[in-house]
Amino acid sequence: MSRLKLVIIEDEFFAANHLADIVESLGHKVTGIYHSGETFIMKTDWDFDGAIVDILLADDLTGLDVGKELIKNRKPFVFLTANQDAATLKEAAHLMPVAYLSKPFKPNDVSVALEIISIKMVRNIQVKASHGLSEISPYDILFVKSAGSYVEIQTTKAKYVERKLLKEIILELPEFFQRVHRSYIVNQEHIEQISSSQLIVKGFVIPISRGFNDEQ
Repeated sequence: MSRLKLVIIEDEFFAANHLADIVESLGHKVTGIYHSGETFIMKTDWDFDGAIVDILLADDLTGLDVGKELIKNRKPFVFLTANQDAATLKEAAHLMPVAYLSKPFKPNDVSVALEIISIKMVRNIQVKASHGLSEISPYDILFVKSAGSYVEIQTTKAKYVERKLLKEIILELPEFFQRVHRSYIVNQEHIEQISSSQLIVKGFVIPISRGFNDEQ
């Protein structure tokens, strides 16, 4: 598991510090501890890999509110729980946290939760650019097209050509990418229109194979 940069949003001072000690003892870095949702939203620069959030924060913004902001910014998160009521837990489930940690938390449980965050992280793709190696976010990729022993990676801003097979690069892409044709993988978040024979992705026309149609 790679070293993670994490934030903790927990209104109990000692619990937050104890959790931070556990996280760092597991080889990860705590880049911020926030004792309210408001402070987190106001001060965060979003430069972290994941968050650990108490569902029941003391101020106006609850852990559920913070979870919604994390979703908007595509950050995986773990909820800390104690004895929340069924309605709160039901609402929490709709936000799809990657895991839950029960208080009092144990190092082994924290380790497992962070392993899940690591798995869920969307990692940048390394490509060759004119100035050397560069990294692009999968969220910026519109589609990938096979071109023999190369692939063309079309992003929102540029096109990159890599010596790689389509079946190889799909292993590097997150789950919101779908192979729709023997020569194309598309980012489903950028699909604008879909018909029986083609997709429109930010103005690009992408053919759909019969096999893809049968799966829809």
